[in-house]
Amino acid sequence: MKSRIWIWPIVGAFVLIILTACIGTPQTQMPVVVPEYTAEPTSLPQQVISIVTEPPIDNAKLEEMNAILRRSTFLDGVTVNGVPIGGMTIEQATNAVAESVAQAKQNYTVSVTDGEAVNTFSGAEMTVNDNLEDVLTDAFNIVRTDNGYENVMAEVNEIKEKGKNFDVDFVFDDAALKNAIISYSEEHNKAPVNATIAYNSTENRIEYLEDIPGKTIDQEALAAALKNAADGEVIEAPAIEIPAEINMENIREKYVLRGKRTTNYSDSDKNRKYNVKKGAEMMSGTILHPGDVFSANETLGTRSTKNGWKKAGAYEAGAVVKQAGGGVCQLSSTLYNAAVMADMEIVERRNHSMKVSYIDQGLDATINSTGNIIDFKFKNSSKSDIIIIAYADGALLTFEIYGIPVSEDCDGEYDEIRIPKPTKSKTLYPSGEKQYVVDENKKPGYKEKVQDRKNGSIWQSYKEYYKDGQLVKKEKLDVSTYKAYSGIWIVGPDKEAEESPKETGSPDSTAKATPKPAEDTPKATDKPKDTEKPTEKPAETEKPKETEKPTPKEEPTEKPTPKEEPTEKPTPKEEPTEKPTPKEEPTAKPTPKEEPTEKPTPKEEPTEKPKDNDNNDSGSGEGEP
Repeated sequence: MKSRIWIWPIVGAFVLIILTACIGTPQTQMPVVVPEYTAEPTSLPQQVISIVTEPPIDNAKLEEMNAILRRSTFLDGVTVNGVPIGGMTIEQATNAVAESVAQAKQNYTVSVTDGEAVNTFSGAEMTVNDNLEDVLTDAFNIVRTDNGYENVMAEVNEIKEKGKNFDVDFVFDDAALKNAIISYSEEHNKAPVNATIAYNSTENRIEYLEDIPGKTIDQEALAAALKNAADGEVIEAPAIEIPAEINMENIREKYVLRGKRTTNYSDSDKNRKYNVKKGAEMMSGTILHPGDVFSANETLGTRSTKNGWKKAGAYEAGAVVKQAGGGVCQLSSTLYNAAVMADMEIVERRNHSMKVSYIDQGLDATINSTGNIIDFKFKNSSKSDIIIIAYADGALLTFEIYGIPVSEDCDGEYDEIRIPKPTKSKTLYPSGEKQYVVDENKKPGYKEKVQDRKNGSIWQSYKEYYKDGQLVKKEKLDVSTYKAYSGIWIVGPDKEAEESPKETGSPDSTAKATPKPAEDTPKATDKPKDTEKPTEKPAETEKPKETEKPTPKEEPTEKPTPKEEPTEKPTPKEEPTEKPTPKEEPTAKPTPKEEPTEKPTPKEEPTEKPKDNDNNDSGSGEGEP
């Protein structure tokens, strides 16, 4: 029993401890009195807690590890860009790899492709920066942590045996890269191509071409891509697509026939027909962008037999002669009218020296490619491309000009251009008598007319603007002056022909008329006395004549209707200029009567438009008689 009594106090103490832990220590705690007892010795086993630790490092290993961790050089086996730098200081390593890095900069390239071409950005052409300093720092700081002697030594030995390389990174300099990207963008940016019309040469018609989107290089995105690219990498140029303003959905609605003109050449000979067809084929299909200027001479080239042109009738010095390319003026004249109706800007145009048969006076346009160069030019003054289509079927020549509607170029002010018939403002008369040229190589009695005696005229053309079929305005288009010609004959060396040239009269029945041109008097009945009487009569006859003759001088300038002149006194004098013409010789009789009415003409012509007096008769002209 005594052996069990000692247990209870112990149990009570443990209970008290547990209660105190659960309830907490009270502010005032009563003392616990534990009776004294004497415990007998027990044989309970004791629990032993042992702590296992690594054996302590000896001083030699500790010093070795500390030397590695606190070293001032690179570990053996470390390389930068393949250059060994083990055992070197940072300064020594920097010098050791400098040449390698410099060479790597030169060889550093990044290529950029836009899907069509590849461009290379090279360190040889622009500044390249490197991170050598950071790389050396990283290589220098490996194995600097105390992970235990064995771990440190294992890492050191692995680097020494297998090696550890550090690569230097390269990147293009910001300023250099910016300039290079700007140049690249300017070269590779592409403007969008609007859907447009094109020429189908096989079928001689227009066709529609689809639009092509444009693109602009995203310079910021390209700069970022180049900086992140590795040496030798090929990257795609980032681009922003730009849609075309005109696509296939609306191109068919936008392009219409702006101007058209047809002329007839069915009466031409085969050579002239050939030239007209050849020229039409050369002109057809011409596309002009806004602001482009069309030149007839540049399109047709020099007219010569060597260039494939045939000889046909052309104007030269008021006469019809055979020249290579004869007939091409019908091309320029017909196109001139189509261009005016298409509301194009006429840059250069000149009328012929004489009237042509295929178009109204005042609406022709002559050209010449040799000698006295004359061209027909017009400018595409619209907001879109235009295309010229020409048809020549052996009888009719047609020019068509297609583009956006006329109304879109003028904000709807008008939608159609028409050309009314030009107005004749004046009649011009020959300023001299018919000329006879003696050709000693011809037989006596030979006569050949090389230039008709004819009146000239001045015409004013107009351009009318319509909207919804109603005339909204009318403007003057151009002034055309057609010269008057005295007429020229080639005669053989017979006696009368020799005398008539000296007297500027005809060689035969014009003997009666020869005194009249010499004296400017209306009457000269006695031939032998013609040389004496003019000295007396002019004083008497010229005065009344001068009172009559000033009328034609003033009327053509003041009145645009010279047809009224024949209703007055000059009527009997002018009629012979028309009627005797078929007889050729009697034309000398009315000559002196007309001279006073003709002489004022050259003085008055310049008051209209001097520049039109210079036609293609000063060189080798081209056009149909």
